[in-house]
Formats: sequence, C-alpha cells, structure tokens
Amino acid sequence: MLNHNRFKDIDELFSAGRVSEARHLLMEMQARYIAVCNENALLKMQVHEFEDILYLARNLVFDGTCYWLMAGGIKQGPFCPRCYNREGALIRLDAEETGDGKWRCATCGTVIDREYAQTPLPPSLRRSAKVLPFGDDM
Repeated sequence: MLNHNRFKDIDELFSAGRVSEARHLLMEMQARYIAVCNENALLKMQVHEFEDILYLARNLVFDGTCYWLMAGGIKQGPFCPRCYNREGALIRLDAEETGDGKWRCATCGTVIDREYAQTPLPPSLRRSAKVLPFGDDM
C-alpha cells in the first residue's frame, strides 16, 4: 500500500539536506508504486475475464446437441459441444465439404448431424433470434 504522507517526509529530507536518505525513501516509494500499478493491471485483467465468463453464462445456449451464442438478438453458431465442455473454447462447427447435412469441428473432429441440432430453443431463450447462415460473422 502506498502511504502518500511519505512524500512529505521525502520533501522534508531534501529540504534538510539529507539527500541520500531522501533518495532512498523515494526509491522505496517508486518500488511500491510499481507494485501497486502491477497489482491494478492484474485486477483489471481478472475483472475482464469475469465479465467474459458472465457474458457467456447469460448468452450461451445448449440446444441438446450443440451450443449457440445469443448476441444482439442473433443466434450465432453452432459451436462444438466437445471443445466447449473440455476446454471452454467456442469453436464454430463447419458444414462438411461432402454436403451430407453434417457439421464438423475442425479442432477435435466431432461430427454432428444438422437435422438433430435444429431443435427449437425454449421460449425463454428465443428472444426473437434469427440464425446467421454459415460464413456470416459479426
């Protein structure tokens, strides 16, 4: 913790001609200031991470097959359930090149039949969402 009254002590030491003591105290205050700044930066990062977690908790929906992100009234996704459940990573599922009506995760290889993933969302989560087609990002 920084004690701002110490700056008065530093000024008094300089005024009294005790320069080496004043410099020593000033260096100590600088070290404390740097420590407080580092702690502040760390706390800001933690707050940002918690805000991201809270956003996902409020807007990520599991439809029984895969995850969808509700953002601004738009249903985005689908996202791989395996990657999210194991790593917490939102990996968008892609339509396979074969065109057989399945989604594939490029990271873990999970394949999901699109027919089963189209179950409607519960009324409480619908919020007049519209689904973006593949390739349309935010």
